[in-house]
Amino acid sequence: MPCRPGLLLAVALSLVLFIAAASRRNVAVLGRLPGTRLYADTAQHPDAATTPGVLAVRPDGSLFFGNVNRVRLAVRDQVERTTPPPRAVVLDLTGSYRLGIPVLDALDELREELARKDIALHLAHVRARAERDLTRHALADRLGPRGRHLTVDDAASAATGGPV
Repeated sequence: MPCRPGLLLAVALSLVLFIAAASRRNVAVLGRLPGTRLYADTAQHPDAATTPGVLAVRPDGSLFFGNVNRVRLAVRDQVERTTPPPRAVVLDLTGSYRLGIPVLDALDELREELARKDIALHLAHVRARAERDLTRHALADRLGPRGRHLTVDDAASAATGGPV
């Protein structure tokens, strides 16, 4: 069967459009729902209260090479808009089942940028496969066990030095 240039062009264009759409992930600011230990998007839940001194964020979708830099910049911009500046950023990785080298490098870069401002980076909801990827990268040592948490609530508590 001969190769059809139109079909190849359609496949290539579909792939480009998919990567372009996936790279524009929203980064939600998270707040704690009243009476619970659950954190939700403050834009969808106006009653969700942010934790003083902590900026908790969640990319809406999996991190990969095509969107991680935009997410890093969105987090950095949100830090700049937060008054007073946070002492910690909690990044909820619920949507990321794997963390490739470009993603881990970008997260390490984010950690460095935040550290220069005396802001700690904490990761929450790191899935089992993503945790295996993370442990093979220098970021795991730089974060240490105190920088990785099961839940956003655990991370916020660790960042503030006690229960929130």
